[in-house]
Formats: sequence, structure tokens, C-alpha cells
Amino acid sequence: MASGDIFDAQTKSLSVPRVNLITMFRLGLFQMGLSMMSILILGVLNRVMIQEIVIPATLVSLVLALPAFVSPARIWFGQVSDLKPLWGYNRTAYVWVGAAVFAIASFLAIQILWQLNLAANSTDGWVWTTQTIGWTALLSLVFAIYGLAICASGTAFAALLVDISQEDNRSKIVGVVWSMLMVGIIVGA
Repeated sequence: MASGDIFDAQTKSLSVPRVNLITMFRLGLFQMGLSMMSILILGVLNRVMIQEIVIPATLVSLVLALPAFVSPARIWFGQVSDLKPLWGYNRTAYVWVGAAVFAIASFLAIQILWQLNLAANSTDGWVWTTQTIGWTALLSLVFAIYGLAICASGTAFAALLVDISQEDNRSKIVGVVWSMLMVGIIVGA
């Protein structure tokens, strides 16, 4: 490590104020809300698509797995949030835009599912028609956008945690925030 790197690290640790426990819990509310929303949306839609609309479970699992399939985009979103500020903010704008997009995508997924239900119920059981194929493709697109929004906000949020914390305090803030994510999963379930 060069002497300039040591000086930069010391300067950064002096310029970043120490994050207190209340702020850690406030930051954790984002992860808690995100996990609650994901459990509610994915869990409820899973049951509705399989039990109520009678979509084949294999197709449902593929559609609901699309957010995981697009997760390699996290690398790109991390680099973009490092290099290109939005409205003057490197991390916060990406968190807010991603949160807005995944909230809108959740709403759209429910609306599309409603239309898919109407298309599926117009026939006798689940039959592949032009309408059901179209609505299923649109639902898949919305879930891919949902996954990209989660990638954008989640990656920028993790980078924000690193930016606002000192090295000796970082493990505590990450532990509190990710513990609240687990609490959100439990409460959401």
C-alpha cells in the first residue's frame, strides 16, 4: 500500500462521521421494507398464479425467477452508480429510482395478472391462446424489470453503506441492516 493510499484512507475515516445505532436502524428500514414487499408480492402471486389461475407451476417458477436471472446486472449498476451521478447524487438517486421502479413494477404485475386471469377464465382451464401467451410474456417482462430495479437500488444501497461508514464501524452497520432484512422476511411471511 502506498503512503498516499494510507493518507487517503485516514482522511476518509476522519471526514465520515460515525454512524450511530438509530441511523443504522433507520437505514435498515429500507431493507426491511424491500424484503417485506418481495415476500408479499412473490409469495402471494405464486399462490394466485398456481392455485387460482391454474398456470402451470413450471411456468410460474420461470416467471418468478426472472429477478434472479437478471441479477448479474448488479455489477453494471454498481459501476454506473460509482461513475455517473443522477441529479447530483451517486447512490441515493439510484436507490430512489430503483425503489420507485420496483413499486410500479409490482403494481403492474398485479394488473397484468388480473388480465391474465380474465384471459385464462374465458377458456376451459389453462389453454395456450394468443391472449394468454401475450399476457404471460408481458408479465415476464415486468418481472425482469422488477429484478433490474431491485439490482439498481440494492447495489447502490450496499455501496452507500460503505460510503457512509468507517471501516471499524462497517461490520456493525451491515449486520444491523441485513438483520432487519431478515426481520422483514419473517414479518412479510
